[in-house]
Amino acid sequence: MKHIPEKDWKRLRSMKQEKLAILCGQILDEMTEIAQKRDEGEHQAFLNLWEAINERNAKIAELFDDIRCSTAIHKLIAWKFNGLLKEEELELFTEETQAVLQQFEQWQR
Repeated sequence: MKHIPEKDWKRLRSMKQEKLAILCGQILDEMTEIAQKRDEGEHQAFLNLWEAINERNAKIAELFDDIRCSTAIHKLIAWKFNGLLKEEELELFTEETQAVLQQFEQWQR
């Protein structure tokens, strides 16, 4: 499937901000934990935090940048793989899109 159906495209776009907020919340919690670990000293804690922020920023870009009809199915797969798309949310998409996501999930096993 190159492009997802229009209905699914609209649904994905309507979910984007919520999914981004969820991921950012998870990242902020993780950054808090990293910032509090200072057993190696403040400078090392800062470096650990800096590295983690850069890694998570790349993850945000991978999951949310450049969402178009032609990349939508890949974004949905990435959301699912990263735990951002729940099973009950999958049922909101067309059978065609669900089938593609299920095929990918079976391939991953």
